[in-house]
Amino acid sequence: MSGRQVTFASLREGPSDDGLIPHLRTLLIRFGATEAVGQPRDYRGTPLNKLRLFRAEGISTDLVFIHRDADRARPEDRRAEIGDAAADCALPSLVIPVVPVQELEAWLMTDAQALRQIVGRPNGRAELGIPRLAAIETTPSPKERLRDALLAASEATGRRRVQERKDFEKRRRALLERLDIDGPVRQLAAWRQLEADIQAAVTNLPG
Repeated sequence: MSGRQVTFASLREGPSDDGLIPHLRTLLIRFGATEAVGQPRDYRGTPLNKLRLFRAEGISTDLVFIHRDADRARPEDRRAEIGDAAADCALPSLVIPVVPVQELEAWLMTDAQALRQIVGRPNGRAELGIPRLAAIETTPSPKERLRDALLAASEATGRRRVQERKDFEKRRRALLERLDIDGPVRQLAAWRQLEADIQAAVTNLPG
């Protein structure tokens, strides 16, 4: 399939995931859609519960993206969990897993310069303590590592440092929105898997 509008839903882990939606649109168009229209859906529970709730609402879309961090599990196990849930629900939409390793924050640690810019220190020289690209997906607690890296990048002290801690979620959202999907993140296996899944899904959609 190519050359038509693609509709999708994004079953998120939380509102801060919504910065992914423009990137999903870009990738769908890159892989053959003329236009991509998608909205977040907010359900709680397991992937199976989220997909059941989605189906119960009777929403019609071509694709359903469902975000599930790998956390301490193997990414293939999370993907299998989502695949089994989709089969159980017999959804007419194609379901695409979004499975960062270990957490979505790993994708946001791929560009040190982006971290410095987000906190207003583009010319900063502080050591950020982020892992090298080859080690990001094996580094535990990416969210905490990202929090510490942003704090270091800010080079803040005193009250400003306290405020910077409070601003973490705001910084995280901004990083996700500004993520360069043609940049270092493409060196991560989980991101490449997402791209491959999107390309396959677009190809397999009926014309």
